[in-house]
Amino acid sequence: MPIPMLIDCDPGIDDAIALLTAMSRANLVGITTVNGNVGIEHTTHNALAIAQIAGVDVPIHRGAVRPLLAPTIDAAYVHGATGLGSVELPTLSRDIDSDDAVGFILDMARSVDNLHLVAVGPFTNIALALRRDPTLPQRLGGFTIMGGAAGPGNVTAAAEFNVWADPEAAAMVFNEFPMLTMVGLDVTHKVLLGPAERDRMHAAGTPAALLAAGLLDHAVTIASEIRGWAGAPIHDASAVMAVLRPDLFEGRPHSVAVEVSGSLTRGMTVVDQRVGGRDGTDERPANAHVLFDAQSDQVVTEIVDAVIDLRVQD
Repeated sequence: MPIPMLIDCDPGIDDAIALLTAMSRANLVGITTVNGNVGIEHTTHNALAIAQIAGVDVPIHRGAVRPLLAPTIDAAYVHGATGLGSVELPTLSRDIDSDDAVGFILDMARSVDNLHLVAVGPFTNIALALRRDPTLPQRLGGFTIMGGAAGPGNVTAAAEFNVWADPEAAAMVFNEFPMLTMVGLDVTHKVLLGPAERDRMHAAGTPAALLAAGLLDHAVTIASEIRGWAGAPIHDASAVMAVLRPDLFEGRPHSVAVEVSGSLTRGMTVVDQRVGGRDGTDERPANAHVLFDAQSDQVVTEIVDAVIDLRVQD
């Protein structure tokens, strides 16, 4: 049976492709939105538009407008002013189900057996949910995030965007969840979609595939301009795929903490990778299964196949 999944996101190009992947392969019970790649009005509008284009009827709830304490930032320089590049979106035919994403997350955690929560934006909604109900971790079947890095960051030398956008929220999440799966830059930078994948989705011609092809075209252009890469890391789709096909990924349990104070390292995920020579003064139990590698070609194929298979039901 498909995995019951709730996605907390800030669409965002990679969020959009992650949502399409989940719509095709998981039992997507809901979408919650958060301020992140662009402002909350755009991320929520985008989630509604993606579901409409895909022909999927799924509950959508708007969440946090701003980080817990940090100043509001965005990644429009990567995703475009609206968050979805230059793709033209349809006039919306529906509205959100509520503006209480936190309440919806908690309701689903209580009522859906073995629910897997996937957070692929800043972790503000998840932190607020923990404040409201500290038993959330025990109610879930699994919790996977796209965020952080054991190695270099992307938005700063030390920090990955989703953690850096709300470090206090991320710190709370890593502190309160006894174990989560961390899909960070260490692995997402190894899973690149390029022109061949764009062309394959475009040729499929379905509404979902055409949307993804247009988004990927923008992402590939930006990845080439910023990094000189031939393909683009579609970070959030890798996180969804790590839930659907964990056999395609490799990772290890580590203790992970979030730096909230450093002038150069704020937002850094400090992954304790010490093997020997520990002096016992700073040891903490593992709280994250950190992914480091993937069968990249197969993951890419699985993502593209999922998007192409998503067809509007009559």
